[in-house]
Amino acid sequence: MAFSGRTPITRRDFFKTTAGALAAAGLAGCAEADQSAQAPEVDQPMPASASIPVGVQLYCFRHLLEEDFPGTLAQVATLGYDGVEFAGYYDYSAADLRQMIDGHGLQCSSAHVGLDTLLGDELQKSIDFHQALGNTRLIVAAISQERRVSKDIVLRTAEAFSEIMEKLRPHGLRTGYHCHAYSFNTLLEGETIWDLLADNTPDDFILQLDTGNAANGGADIPEVIKRHPGKIRSMHVKPYLASAEEPFDPYIGDDGLPWNEIFDLSETVGGIEWYVVEYEHEAHPPLEALKANRERVRGFGR
Repeated sequence: MAFSGRTPITRRDFFKTTAGALAAAGLAGCAEADQSAQAPEVDQPMPASASIPVGVQLYCFRHLLEEDFPGTLAQVATLGYDGVEFAGYYDYSAADLRQMIDGHGLQCSSAHVGLDTLLGDELQKSIDFHQALGNTRLIVAAISQERRVSKDIVLRTAEAFSEIMEKLRPHGLRTGYHCHAYSFNTLLEGETIWDLLADNTPDDFILQLDTGNAANGGADIPEVIKRHPGKIRSMHVKPYLASAEEPFDPYIGDDGLPWNEIFDLSETVGGIEWYVVEYEHEAHPPLEALKANRERVRGFGR
């Protein structure tokens, strides 16, 4: 079933319905991805002086997008971001979405997808959809409980990711994994889920580090980046302050994360390709909050 512009979308709903959305959406052309059968070259860590694009997670505007997707996207385009990361398609075809973001001068940094959309017969539908969208990064937003209950099962999940990568490479596409608190605070035979997935997937697999989620799971963000050099190609720039009543409420720079170190390590060690700002807390209107957080990130030179 495709996403409705009127029915509220939760992340759980997103994982359940993405496969149907791909099947229902128009899969017209406009493919931007390289069709070469060669595996994409693994990106090297970038120097700190490099200009890394800054995108925004569209989930931040979910309630507004449900009411008026084109109008809200037009407002998002004024906030100073280079691109957007999708988390649902709101009944629009890939070609329509591509036309809208192109019309606003935005890029598609990536899209959050459900793992099931990359398995079996759904994989080709996803390939067609994301090529039409102009997206080359298909980031699995979460893995279900049954895929992370033991070390052996997580290793099987990593194997599934590796097989998906093999099938995506000829189309110029990649997949990856977006972390949650459980990625770091759940130990399986002494190892975190994050490390198990990172250590058992190909070099070109995308680790999308979510700074807020990782900190909420007790992770030391700079150490996480150093632990997996060249592999953290996408980062959710999300604030977190453990001592706050609402830890995700402070804006970037008012929280407790060492942002200068995080940005520098991301560019000298992590291999970052995109920063994606996310601010989910609903204490502030989303357009206001994401404009303010864009300025905060710019204040750090990004």
